[in-house]
Amino acid sequence: DIDLSTTSIGQRLMPLQEPEESALLEWVVKTTAEHDSSLIPTLAISLWLAPYGFLAFVFLECLVFSTEGRRFLLVVFVTIALAQPRDRSKQVWSMAFWYLSIFTIALMALYLQAIFIFLMALSVALPLDIIGKYGDQVGNWIADKSKNYFALETILEDEDALSKLSQNGVGTIFAMEPHDILSFGCFAFHPFLKMLPPGNMRDSFKCLVSSAIMNTPILRHIMWWMCCDSVEKSVFRGHLQQKTSIVFVPGGMQEVTLMDPSKTEELVLYLRHRKGFIKIALELGTPIVPVFTFGLDGSYAYHVPRGEMILRLSRTMGFLPVFFWGRWGVPLGIPRPQQITVVVGKPIEVPYLGDNISREDVDKYHSIYIEKLEALFEQHKAGKELYCDRKLKIL
Repeated sequence: DIDLSTTSIGQRLMPLQEPEESALLEWVVKTTAEHDSSLIPTLAISLWLAPYGFLAFVFLECLVFSTEGRRFLLVVFVTIALAQPRDRSKQVWSMAFWYLSIFTIALMALYLQAIFIFLMALSVALPLDIIGKYGDQVGNWIADKSKNYFALETILEDEDALSKLSQNGVGTIFAMEPHDILSFGCFAFHPFLKMLPPGNMRDSFKCLVSSAIMNTPILRHIMWWMCCDSVEKSVFRGHLQQKTSIVFVPGGMQEVTLMDPSKTEELVLYLRHRKGFIKIALELGTPIVPVFTFGLDGSYAYHVPRGEMILRLSRTMGFLPVFFWGRWGVPLGIPRPQQITVVVGKPIEVPYLGDNISREDVDKYHSIYIEKLEALFEQHKAGKELYCDRKLKIL
């Protein structure tokens, strides 16, 4: 193998048992950032990923040390915040009732002098783009510093194919794996980093995350600045209809429940029953691009609760109540500054079928996606610590 850190083109000989295909596969190393986990990049990562822990600790502090009135108000607020209507544009009356509830909570928080609850209520009520271009500038700064914190390396297996899609203004689905504790590898697609070819694909791009994150006070605005949006089906389809390319993790939080640090010989992905994005791609004729992220494993140590009740609870809330710790051993803190490599595979062309989609069509392209993802992992795992001796296990 050629050392990918010193060349712009990586080359790998194809297996001899496949003579009908090209004997040489080439890919482009788009960016290789210098590793820098000093103060400024650490502050950027903290602004982006530390609010998880901050909000959790403040929530616990309020539950334990606040008055009964404040505790009750906090529980009511959290319940209403997580239960807000998923499609704000259509559920008008539900949204009106939800905003009235949030406004009432804010007034009660002021009366009880619960300033933190008031600020959280204000955060979930304010529009995501409340500070306009200044929010975009904060997101650009976070993405730029995160690139160095993780020594980001991005590899495009077929830049020409992606360039054609981008120039033609075609909305594209980038299906990224694995999820791990937090799927922060998606930041590599941030438009400011210019990983993707010029055109519509790079300029209008969204990373789709759990709706629970986009409903969480404070965090929802930070994620919006990082070009994130909810992964709800209506939002998913809406972005593609507007020719906006998206990246998301099909395995989702289900993969977190399957993580086991004692099984170092395999990497489990939950994909066999994740076919909804395939159906939407066939409905709209949207290309699908397999993406694999190396380097997430080991960024956090963790304890994952098990059991059917936990799974049901996580599906209801939209996130898994997992305990993790990263750099310096800080609970729910920032990840360790290890290198992240994002490998973008070749686009899978998907036909436009509209409403005439059969189960066989979905199964066919779902199998193609899994096959291409597995090939992506096998072709690029060499030399990757914690990955080179592992096999994918698809559930």
